[in-house]
Amino acid sequence: MSQTAFTQQVLNDIHDFLNQNTKVFANERDLQMNLAVYLKAKKRYDVEVEYHIPSNIIDTLLPQSLPMRIGYYPWFQTYSSKPQEMYVDLVVGNGDEYVPVELKYKKKELKGDVKLFWQDMGKGVLLKGDAKHDFGRYGFWKEVRRMELLVDSFVNVRNGIVLFVTNDESYKTASLAGTNSEYLAMGDGTDSYHKDTNCCWPFNPLMTDSYKSCPNFMLEDEHDVNWYDYTFERFSFYCAEVLV
Repeated sequence: MSQTAFTQQVLNDIHDFLNQNTKVFANERDLQMNLAVYLKAKKRYDVEVEYHIPSNIIDTLLPQSLPMRIGYYPWFQTYSSKPQEMYVDLVVGNGDEYVPVELKYKKKELKGDVKLFWQDMGKGVLLKGDAKHDFGRYGFWKEVRRMELLVDSFVNVRNGIVLFVTNDESYKTASLAGTNSEYLAMGDGTDSYHKDTNCCWPFNPLMTDSYKSCPNFMLEDEHDVNWYDYTFERFSFYCAEVLV
């Protein structure tokens, strides 16, 4: 996948935002809104938040963008006829080109000094931990598939960006053979992940309810996962980046 100059500019600005950041984001929406404000106010981009693609439009895209070899659309809810809406976290534009950006933010518990309304409140929990790393990895690759669909379908979308931000370093470690993580590898930033093996959810739908929102899917292409480390004061966080 070739990378446009505008996409590289947006990527550079996102990394500038993360490098300059001195905030512990409370949740994914907190990260999303702060990044949107930075890109719009400081970089003068056109920025849309929660960009909506209606279900009937998705239906028209699927026959063109989803060959049978890839499997069905991964947002299809197994055993459900609910219409499939799509909301893209951010869309960054310059009038000619648009770069959709999906964010995932996964946390491990973090304790520290709490300040509320500019008042010191003593020690407390700054971040609540997220359980189930496999669901986090699955969600990451699911967003990559979403980007493939958008890049395939819209002439003014030449690249998409998926960012996975976390303070949990275990996401960077090699996946254990024989576990779900083996099929959802995010790795240590050095490997290219094969489109035919890394996005399958090896559960029997008759044995677990989780399959209802986690159907198997495959990617069109192989994608590199690049990891970046950031630190401010004593807080470290990590960002995995995939360019589609």
